[in-house]
Amino acid sequence: MNQEVDIKEAKEQREQIEQESDENERNDKKESNLQQQEQKKKKKKNKKKKKWGEEEEILTDFDDDWQNKVKSSKILQDPDLPQHIKEKYAIYENNPYMMIVSNVPLNVQLKELEEYFNTLITSLDPKITERPIKTIEYGATKSWVVLECSSKEAKRALVTQDQVQFVNNCKIKVERPRKFLERILNPQSREGELNAEQKQEDNTRLYLGGLPTYLRDEDVMKLIQSFGTTKYFNLVKDTTSNTEISKGYCFFEYENTVSTAKALKALNNLQIGDKKLKICKVQGEPQQNKKINGRDQPSNYAGSFLASCDLLRMPQVQQMLTIPQSSLIPSKVVQFLNMCSVEDLYEDDIYEELMEDIRSECIRYGQIEKIEIPRPDKESGFCNPAVGKIFVKFYYQIPAKKAKFHLAGRTYNRRTVITSFYPEEQFDYKDYLING
Repeated sequence: MNQEVDIKEAKEQREQIEQESDENERNDKKESNLQQQEQKKKKKKNKKKKKWGEEEEILTDFDDDWQNKVKSSKILQDPDLPQHIKEKYAIYENNPYMMIVSNVPLNVQLKELEEYFNTLITSLDPKITERPIKTIEYGATKSWVVLECSSKEAKRALVTQDQVQFVNNCKIKVERPRKFLERILNPQSREGELNAEQKQEDNTRLYLGGLPTYLRDEDVMKLIQSFGTTKYFNLVKDTTSNTEISKGYCFFEYENTVSTAKALKALNNLQIGDKKLKICKVQGEPQQNKKINGRDQPSNYAGSFLASCDLLRMPQVQQMLTIPQSSLIPSKVVQFLNMCSVEDLYEDDIYEELMEDIRSECIRYGQIEKIEIPRPDKESGFCNPAVGKIFVKFYYQIPAKKAKFHLAGRTYNRRTVITSFYPEEQFDYKDYLING
């Protein structure tokens, strides 16, 4: 009998030990899961910190006595530069109101650039009432320009821009003078800049406008290939309709400069139907009685390419020069560009991470009503033109203004963020195709 009791007690003790062991194991597992979750949260938090570049405070140095800094600039000690260039560069480097615009087409006039940046800056900060650009001048070469802003606010708005789209898909770069000068004063960079300038002068890409819109690709190709073989051709189409109607202009390039010269001479003012063609080089110095086959030829290129070809008065070029009205009118909806690639949006985890990053950053400025991130169709792979854009709708307009201003020019995953307002009505109807 006692033996049976001992066996029973031993069995109960064993079961109790097993239960305690199981419970300890569950607790350990639970604790391990909690630690893993905590690590994930920390990792995600750190990720966010790394993804969003810090907002730069650029107004702290405006009250410094920058003229004294000019006198002690290291540029003045450069033995390879002429004295007058050294003095200019030292001013560019230290004047807190100055910015450098590089990659400027050689045929663009200063007045055109000044008007463009005045419009751009006032669109970025509507509170600026005076003309944002105080002075504008060429640098040592015509491939870069020095802008002097008239106020701190104008400079701050301009700093948010990195690359801006100018005419004919030409991207010009905006940067601080110190960074720019460090690059070009490097011996290797000096040689590179000369090569880049030479390459720009040698560019033979042409613009042909005034084409009847009913002409098809093959019709225009027949016309331009009568002067030589082309290595590039693009007849620009109207993307707002489903039809293949052209916008009446194209860009193309011949395989040799002889064909380019012939086309420039023959196609300018050529009558087709009720229209006259206009042709000019997209980039390169103005033609001024250049010799072809030993003979002086009249220039088709008086002044800048905008003036000589009457491009400034053409609707398609005005559209490129003009910042869309929808992006200037304040709205509760802010559109973000250049934050992700199309490939990123196929992945659910990257999409969710992007959504969370946008939400956590934008909520700092006010309550968010809705976030829309259009995605590609996973089955067909089809991407509508809205894919790559991100839309954030705030409950009120003031937070939207703050978010647009403060997040413009920030970096996300090493990409420069571009912001603009978006019409609220179009957003509510899920019409995401307006170019903002």
